[in-house]
Amino acid sequence: MLLALSALAGCGGGGTPQAAAEPRVSTSPSPTVTPDEPVEVIGPEDPASVTVGDPEPGIAPGDGLYYVSQVYPIEHEGELAQPALVRVVLDNAVPARTPVVAAARDGEDGPWRFVSGRLDTDRRHVEFITRELGSFGILAMDRASAAEQLADAFTEAADRPANPEDAVTKPECTTAAAARQDGYEARSWKRRTVFWCLGQLGDSRVLSVTNRRDVPVRVSAPGAGSLGVTGNATGDGTPWTAWTAAVGEGTGTLLLPGRTARFDADLDPGASLLLTARDDQAGRSVQVLRAATTAIATQLDAFGVASPRADRLFASVLAQRSCTRALGKDAEALVAGCLAEDALVDLLDTPGLVVAPLVEAPATRALLDSELTRLRDAAPKVEQRVQVSRSEPPFDALVGRYTGPTRVLTITEDGLATERLSSPAGPVIDLTYRLANPTRDGRTWTATSTLTAVKVLDRKLVSGALPRVGAPGMLTLAGGIVTPPYLATTYCTADAAEQGSCG
Repeated sequence: MLLALSALAGCGGGGTPQAAAEPRVSTSPSPTVTPDEPVEVIGPEDPASVTVGDPEPGIAPGDGLYYVSQVYPIEHEGELAQPALVRVVLDNAVPARTPVVAAARDGEDGPWRFVSGRLDTDRRHVEFITRELGSFGILAMDRASAAEQLADAFTEAADRPANPEDAVTKPECTTAAAARQDGYEARSWKRRTVFWCLGQLGDSRVLSVTNRRDVPVRVSAPGAGSLGVTGNATGDGTPWTAWTAAVGEGTGTLLLPGRTARFDADLDPGASLLLTARDDQAGRSVQVLRAATTAIATQLDAFGVASPRADRLFASVLAQRSCTRALGKDAEALVAGCLAEDALVDLLDTPGLVVAPLVEAPATRALLDSELTRLRDAAPKVEQRVQVSRSEPPFDALVGRYTGPTRVLTITEDGLATERLSSPAGPVIDLTYRLANPTRDGRTWTATSTLTAVKVLDRKLVSGALPRVGAPGMLTLAGGIVTPPYLATTYCTADAAEQGSCG
């Protein structure tokens, strides 16, 4: 529009004021702002082959996810020859670094399909690349709310109680009283890690231990032969095969919850057996991963996204080679090796894109680190030791000084026997041997012996071969007469000597 303004500029003829004409000013029209296309599809050779239908409001699949754009039906004639770049305008700008994904669904009952999106610097556009078009909308995550849900689910899974007392059957040792005869004793630290008992199988002692926890423990008994593992594992469908394969054989027996391991506990007098049950670093990492995968499955359910069962996801995570290499390390290594975005997408398909930002967040790593620390600090209270020992039998019935003409035998309280044979000219030979297993049969006592020292003082007076160090034997005491095993002679108590029994 042209505008003219009048002003008093002076007097014209006849003194009548004349209006002076203002210069004509030309104005340009206001610039036209072209609104963004709600959806741009870049990539198809023929742009006309792409059509964008009327938008519809999106209905979020579950808690923690919400639409920040309309849902647009995007169609293409035939299959795409190459991936297409899709750019969608958001309803409003969203905060920077908001996790966003493009979501598509074929029908109300169809599975959700997600594509990783990139939020533009203007925070009003999201771009994503796809090989398959459909009805797409942009979902944003309420990070704070979702992170809190994930943390709560993790904490609940990590705090699951140990097996109740009635969930695990104690091992049965019906011959426990007989097993503690002949100097055998058994005792244990006060822990809630294993049930145990000492019993007999035939003439052999057997130590049985049952895992009473809800996670495996590693049991070792150096020097004791393993008699095998029996019983069924408890654990509500926990994939124990995957757990066992992930932590490896290690030292000792990996004993699953509810199962019983048996060990040969036959001991020589004075010997002992020490069994230790404990967890280890790799096992603690697996415990944390069990809680983490349970939390991930719970979070996907909260999002309204179909997910595998928690135990199947747990087994799949443990089966990754990169994950087994991360066991025993810190939370950062555990997330990188077991729960990184690539791994979650491989295991969960596109829903892995939805939870990956939460799992890889610093707060989640801190949560996992805290649980690893808690388990490590609790490890000393998990370790349980069971000791079986066999005391040296008493030699009271054999202790004493026994004599014969030119010979003396002395037996001490700890079962050490010294024997000297002499001649009128002086000592001939000295023997020293260790006694064990004193046994009474009526009025007769016997004890096994092991020769420990031989000292020959006059070889000419010793007939036959000399006894050798290490030679076994059997000493007998009956009616006051001692018969040692090495020199074919006897010794008498004072009463028996008076009767001439050792002449």
